[in-house]
Amino acid sequence: MSTPHVLGPGTTALVTGASRGIGALIAREIASHGGHVVLSGRSVAELEAVASDLTAAGADVSFLPADLTEPGAAEALVRAVERQRGGVDLLVNNAGGDPLREFHTMTIEENLRTLRLNLVAPLELSYAVLPGMLSRGRGHIVNISAMAGRLAFPYTEVYAAAKDGLIGFTRVFRSDYHARGVSASVLILGAIKGAGQGQRMMDEAGLKGAAYMAPARSVARAVVGAVQKDRTELVIMPGPARLMRAVMDYFPALGPAMNRAVGTRATIRKIIEQRDSDTGAAVRR
Repeated sequence: MSTPHVLGPGTTALVTGASRGIGALIAREIASHGGHVVLSGRSVAELEAVASDLTAAGADVSFLPADLTEPGAAEALVRAVERQRGGVDLLVNNAGGDPLREFHTMTIEENLRTLRLNLVAPLELSYAVLPGMLSRGRGHIVNISAMAGRLAFPYTEVYAAAKDGLIGFTRVFRSDYHARGVSASVLILGAIKGAGQGQRMMDEAGLKGAAYMAPARSVARAVVGAVQKDRTELVIMPGPARLMRAVMDYFPALGPAMNRAVGTRATIRKIIEQRDSDTGAAVRR
């Protein structure tokens, strides 16, 4: 059974992390199918810029700033959308990120903040929109996850735990509520070219995009495709690399070995050291 009427005229979509990058592209793609899109993120200025750009292109959008790591922010955001729009038909949990620092050099509060942004906030938002979706008999939640856990990407312990947890949450949520008209999908991202954390790291390392990177717009198209076709999981990686996720499940030691072979750990280590150096310089100034 597909979930009905969550895209198109008369519907409302809420996209988090929409102030730039992949989130802005997702919002644009959803808006192109009609309905209203509510953009959310922490930066008011960036949200205003995205909203202005989309409005100029003919989209029906509004924005509500929110810091989803703050207690009560997720519920407050959903209630604000419900007051303004009557309900949320499509929720895209895109907000996320990782400080890319060694686990032991961060305080436990800093590590838990990463967990709150990448896992707890999507759960809180899903919890907040669910009653309205159930009452209307329709709704879809799309969670943006990552291959980080499967690849054992260096220095991402908490981020990897959160993104793997989001996959498990999506599977069970979908199973429990699908028959009642509310569905869920998860997009599992590999390295994304042109936007997002992967591209920022490539830029910092002075590296060019590689063949294993998927274009940022493919994520936006996949979000809409997941909703239209009611897909459970989509892995966003080019070509044969999509098999990597299944291989990693059977051979968990392969990820660290690959990272060592291609120099990923050394590259990320340089990025961390450069960031620490820049931070120290900024403090001295």
